[in-house]
Order: sequence, then C-alpha cells, then structure tokens
Amino acid sequence: MASLSERPTPSPVPWRDVFRGARGRLTAGLLLLEMLVAMEVLIVATVMPAVRRELGDLHLYGWTFSAAGLGLFAAIPVAGRSVDRFGSRRLLAVTLVVYTGGLVAAALAPSMLALVMARFLQGVGGGGIYAVSLGTVAKTYPGDVRPRVLALLAAMWVLPGLLGPPVGALFASTVGWRWAFVVPIPLLLAAAGLTFSALPSVASDPNARISLLWPLVLAVGAGGMLAGLTELSIWTPLLIVVGFAIGMPALTRIVPPGTLTARAGLPAAAAAAFLLSAAFLAVDAFLPLMLTDVRGRSIAEAGLVITLVTVAWAAGSWWQSRAAARMAMSRLVRVGGWLVLMGTVTAMSGLADTPLVVPFVGWTIAGVGMGIAFPTIPLSVMNASPEGEEAGELSATLLMDTLGIAFGAGLAGSSVAMAQAADASLAAGLSGAFAIAIIATLLLLAIAGRIPNERPLDSAT
Repeated sequence: MASLSERPTPSPVPWRDVFRGARGRLTAGLLLLEMLVAMEVLIVATVMPAVRRELGDLHLYGWTFSAAGLGLFAAIPVAGRSVDRFGSRRLLAVTLVVYTGGLVAAALAPSMLALVMARFLQGVGGGGIYAVSLGTVAKTYPGDVRPRVLALLAAMWVLPGLLGPPVGALFASTVGWRWAFVVPIPLLLAAAGLTFSALPSVASDPNARISLLWPLVLAVGAGGMLAGLTELSIWTPLLIVVGFAIGMPALTRIVPPGTLTARAGLPAAAAAAFLLSAAFLAVDAFLPLMLTDVRGRSIAEAGLVITLVTVAWAAGSWWQSRAAARMAMSRLVRVGGWLVLMGTVTAMSGLADTPLVVPFVGWTIAGVGMGIAFPTIPLSVMNASPEGEEAGELSATLLMDTLGIAFGAGLAGSSVAMAQAADASLAAGLSGAFAIAIIATLLLLAIAGRIPNERPLDSAT
C-alpha cells in the first residue's frame, strides 16, 4: 500500500457534485432523515431535567442516555452487515418501526425505569438508521465526495440545534415533556418515505455473515456493568465482574483484533471512536443538569448550550471536510482532541461561581473539536476498507462509538449516583463526570497517531 506521502493530494470536490443527478436525490433524503432524528435527540436532551423532576429517580438519569447507547451498539454490528447483505431499503423499514415504537413508549412512560426501557428501543432503531446512512455513504459515494457528505450530515444538526432546545423548553413549560417524543413521529415517517426511493436497492455482498448472538451478549454484559456502577448496593461488585466476564469475550469477537490495545490501523480507529464519544457524552449528557440544578438557570437557558455546541460541531465538520484533502487523518483527530480537552476543562469551571459565559464558551470550543475529530474517524475507516466491505468494516467503529456513548454517560451517571449515596453535592458528582471526560480525551490523544491515514486514489463512481 502506498504511503500517505506517495499519494496525490486531491482538492475538495465542488459542493454541487454532492447534489448532482440521482446522487443528489439520495443526498437530500439522507440529510432530511438526519435532521429529523437530530431534532428529536436535541429536544429530548433539553427536556430531561423536567423529566427528572416529574419522574424522580436521579440515579437513573444517566441511564436514559446509556440505555440508548446500549441499544445502538446492540444493533449496529447486525445493521452494518445487513446493509452489506440485504441493502439499505429493507433495513431502514425495520429500524424505523422499532424507532417509532420507542418514541411512543417513551411518551407513555409512567416511571423513569419505563423511560429507560423505551430509550433502549430508540437506540436499537437509531442504530439501524445510523448504519443505513453511513453504510450508504461508504458504498455509494466516491472517496473524494465522502468528506463533503459527512460534513453535510453534521450540518443537518444546525437547524435542530437552533430550534430543538427552544422547542423542548416550550414543551416542558406548556403541554409537557411527553410531546417531545410524539411530535417527531409523523415528520420522521414522511422523511423516510422520501428517502426510500433514492436508496440503492442492490446488495453488494449477498453472502455477508450476520450474527445476532455476540451483539446481544455484549449488550447484556455492558448493561450488567453499568447497572453495577449505577445501582450502588452489596451486589455492585458482582454485577461489575459478571458483566465484564460476559461482555468482554463478545466484544473481542465483534471488533477488529487489537482494538483493545489500539493497534495501528482499523483497530486504533475503533478505539479512538470509543474514547471520543465517551469523553463527549460524559459531559454533554449532564451539562443541562449542571446549569439548572447547580447554577439555578432555567431549562431554556440551559438549552442554549446545546444550541451552541451543535452549531460549533457543524462548523468544525465544515472545516474538516476541506482539510481532509490535505491533512493526515491522525493529525485531524489530534486537532479535534485538543479542542475537546480545552473545552472540557473550561466548561468544568461552571461548577464554581464563574461567569456563566465561561462554560458556554468552553463547551462551544469542545463542539468545534468534535466536528473535526468525529467525522474523521469513520472517514479513515472508509478509505482503508476493502471495496465491497465498507459497511461491515465501518460497523465495528460505529459499535465502539456507541459503546463510548453508553459508557461515557454511564460512568458519569455512576459518579452522580455515588455522590448522592454519600450525601455529597451534585456538583461533586458532576466533577467526577468531567474527570472521566478529561481522562478519555488524554487517552484519545495518545493513540491518535495510529489511525489509518489512507486517502482515496480516485473519484470513480
């Protein structure tokens, strides 16, 4: 394989190429679906402090995010291989049914535990949608167009970032937080209908192997570990040990060999995806709670930080789509990682009596870093994967990404739960969440140089 220095350095393709011909219809459909899913995610993130006030059970707060992550990584390995074998249309139909069922269950949830279960269903459906989108990008778009498409997918979070938090705050203060799960359903189904006609109907590998066993075993093991970390009791050590013993063998069978040691190449990309998402979710899931319950701000004010980080993420991704043609993937991940670290440390100052603008600015900086690093990791995997196996290879990285979401939010939730059990302040528990994010980001920076640096050689369609 040619080294990075021997490869040509292409200029970014014009944006109009992304919307040309049949490819343009596919792009429009994927972007619309991404925007509506983003709207639901950001509205829910905004209303969660109101949910906690009505349903109680603060120790389960982190589980509402971790459960979605568990569902995601239970679904993604299966979904990635299913894209290879069955194509995108069938998979999208099934996952939309599951996702919609999760929304309905969440809207009707009588308790925080029921909401956690509904969020798991949403995660399963969301994992399928995620796999369809990135698997379709990997299989359908030429290598030099992919960075543009990934940037556009990130940009689809801008409008939801502007509208989602105010809409969520409006729901929470008027008709109630349950409508946050109901309103997206008809729009989501309409967007899916538009997307179906543009999705490729031919599967590239009808013999691709699909295994349900190990993803489900992994979800059970990870769930046991998170339960042990969150539900503090005499059973905690046993749950953690048993969960680890169940989940670890399953994880090693799903991800590329060498992932746990971040071996150079695809394994390092999968490990980097885990660390980046864990670092971000350990803070992002709890920042509105910090602003409302520690700093005494309203849900509408707390929602502003979600808007800022979303817009900043899109801006970082736009810059990354141009820089990816001339910079090594590992360098881009380092740049993004340093920004996430700086932003996390700055946002942490919000636990003290600093001006409120400081944590807002800090988390905006972290958003720029995520916009740079987050799309770079799957892009490096797409470029390094054998032709026809892109979705399957990508599924391992997406799995580690969603595992990071579950464990980042879960470990941060454990910190909050331990503080509550020890009669310590919420600020003390949230300090632990920030510490988890800082450690994960430092580990990411340590392995960033090992991810694949291949660039596409041509732009064949």
